[in-house]
Amino acid sequence: MKLTGIRHIYAILLFLVAAIQSVSAATPTAADILAKTSGEMRKAQSLKASFTVDGNGQRSSGEITIDGNRFYLTTPEMATWFDGKTQWSYSPAAEEVSVSEPTASELEQINPFAIIDGLQKQFKGRRLTAPKGLDRLELTPKNNSDYSKVVLTINSATGLPVEITFTTTDRTVTAIKILSLIKIKTPPASTFRFDPKKYPLAEIIDLR
Repeated sequence: MKLTGIRHIYAILLFLVAAIQSVSAATPTAADILAKTSGEMRKAQSLKASFTVDGNGQRSSGEITIDGNRFYLTTPEMATWFDGKTQWSYSPAAEEVSVSEPTASELEQINPFAIIDGLQKQFKGRRLTAPKGLDRLELTPKNNSDYSKVVLTINSATGLPVEITFTTTDRTVTAIKILSLIKIKTPPASTFRFDPKKYPLAEIIDLR
């Protein structure tokens, strides 16, 4: 999976913490449910998830560890670390590490906390019919976006997501199934930084 594919994964995970539409005191709305999901994730602070990704006839899998605005994501094709300022993306196939300092706009594509404000303004949501024990929401953009819609399925009891399917404007469909999502103790800072000693053959490409 190329770096753009990894960013798509980030973008999908970002929808987990969106807060959309006004909140009603009656039957829970899409905003109520998403607010609960956001609250659970913020309360946890540190999370670890494993997932599968199906799209374009291909399947991949991976894990992501999140602590505030820091994260560490791995798939068979790529590993990415972000310590709050610097991002390292390592490709085993190319033996290359790209180093960058993402802008605020770029972080909104990969950081599940930074994107909240943007999603509040740019997306609207509605509830869909779902099996017992689950809530299913459809998110659609108010204005121009790379996504025509996102369908998010959430565990009603925990408020945590179990599956996400997104459709881009060119009708490409990608399904993310979250196999596990758990709250963890705060990882050490080294979890979110690339260690060159572990990858002595990797070429460093500094894009800063």
